[in-house]
Amino acid sequence: MLYWDRETQSFWSQMTGECVVGPSTGKKLKWIPTEVTTWAKWRARHPKSTVLAPVWDKKRYRGAYRSYHRRGKPIARFLGNKVTYPKTYKAFDLCTIIRVNGKGRCYPHPALPEGETKDGAFTVVKTGDHVVVKDATGKLVPAVQGYWFSFFAFYEGGTVWAPTKKKG
Repeated sequence: MLYWDRETQSFWSQMTGECVVGPSTGKKLKWIPTEVTTWAKWRARHPKSTVLAPVWDKKRYRGAYRSYHRRGKPIARFLGNKVTYPKTYKAFDLCTIIRVNGKGRCYPHPALPEGETKDGAFTVVKTGDHVVVKDATGKLVPAVQGYWFSFFAFYEGGTVWAPTKKKG
């Protein structure tokens, strides 16, 4: 997905924060800690929040990607022929992606257990569909939510977290 920036007349990649078309091409946005959550959960935690724009027709919004998801695989022309991804998960399974020393680190949501999971200096917290990554001090780590296949399209050489296999 690309975001349009009226101020700079540029398109920015959701997955990397890099400008891909326009006068700002090549520039990268600084990642900041964010959360992907539902409006109901956000509103419960932050009752004085305001909405910046009217909510679009949900039926129309959800329909935009419905046929794309039904395919069960990404459209090749969007990725080119070079992108391959392991079939460990479905192409459209969600992942939370962070950057560690300039490389991507992927946390596939289907593999994450409910609750807290340690991953070196990070703690991944899954509560239902909500996933965040925290550092050793408990602060949110800048992250982006994407699809399983998109991690491999944008983070060549990145690593994927996997549950440890129990011995015995």
